[in-house]
Amino acid sequence: MINNAYQSLTGVWSSLTRAGAAATRVLTLMDNLPDIDLHKGIVVDRTTNFNIRLKNLHFYYQMRPDNVVLRNLNLEIGHEKVVALVGRSGGGKSTLAHLLMRFYDPRKGAILLNGVDYKEYNLSTLHNSIGIVAQDTSLFNRTIEENIAYGHEEYTPEEVCEAGRLANAHDFIMELPGGYDTIVGEQGVKLSGGQ
Repeated sequence: MINNAYQSLTGVWSSLTRAGAAATRVLTLMDNLPDIDLHKGIVVDRTTNFNIRLKNLHFYYQMRPDNVVLRNLNLEIGHEKVVALVGRSGGGKSTLAHLLMRFYDPRKGAILLNGVDYKEYNLSTLHNSIGIVAQDTSLFNRTIEENIAYGHEEYTPEEVCEAGRLANAHDFIMELPGGYDTIVGEQGVKLSGGQ
């Protein structure tokens, strides 16, 4: 009986030790301040024409400094231009999209928006001015309307419907029982793959 009690106490102590170490890590992360102040910088005017220029861009991920993903990349994307990025897996296409959203900053070189370095712009207004469709799109356990309007603080139902039409999704959305008020479930589990 004493041995069983001792085994139980040892298990509890081990669990407490692991929990304490995990809590320390979580609290450390919570105490860290982000590198970028979301409220400072030049406000992006969505009504102006956007010209994006990548100038001698170099990028590698912090954990893999020996694996340079983008090296000396120069690219200009003019207003109302469509640019397609194609290439092998691991070639840096998604990384470039993330750099354009300023999820990361380049290691060398610069990204210029209308001649001004990206780092000078207010991150919140930059994110509100750029639309991106990633290959691993996430859907939240919210309504279709809320998923479409995600990231926009102010929008009208008409704007959401127009976005649905432009994405060729309006017809199937309207066939759902709740239309744009349909809850899609985490990662869209209540929708079919095509939807």
